[in-house]
Amino acid sequence: MSLLINQPLLQEQALVYNMLPASLSEVPFHADTDAIIRYVAKAFPMHMAVHQVSPVYIAPQQYTTPHIHHDCDEINIIISSQRLIYQVVLGQQEYIVHSNTAIWIPRGTLHAANVLSGSGFFIAVRVNA
Repeated sequence: MSLLINQPLLQEQALVYNMLPASLSEVPFHADTDAIIRYVAKAFPMHMAVHQVSPVYIAPQQYTTPHIHHDCDEINIIISSQRLIYQVVLGQQEYIVHSNTAIWIPRGTLHAANVLSGSGFFIAVRVNA
């Protein structure tokens, strides 16, 4: 038995969600940038966003300002078969991280992430534990 992935499901059967483009500026402490297309599933049971990063050769103006989530932990995943480089702030430390990296951000930790160069995907998931 197979399901059509984009077939609408009844509310009580919502296990598969369509990810649709959404403005990055809808998220507090974030601004839109031409370097990223953000995809979200609005009805998904937790915050999850996939950022498709277009080829970046010159770092755009910072689009995420340092901020804190007091009610959840966050996971950031940077994935690319190419080279994708991000500047990540965690607390008072700044890191330059490359593709195929996972970042754990405990609740209450000041953080921000901004692309510096490359292309690929940045995934953000907030975990209410």
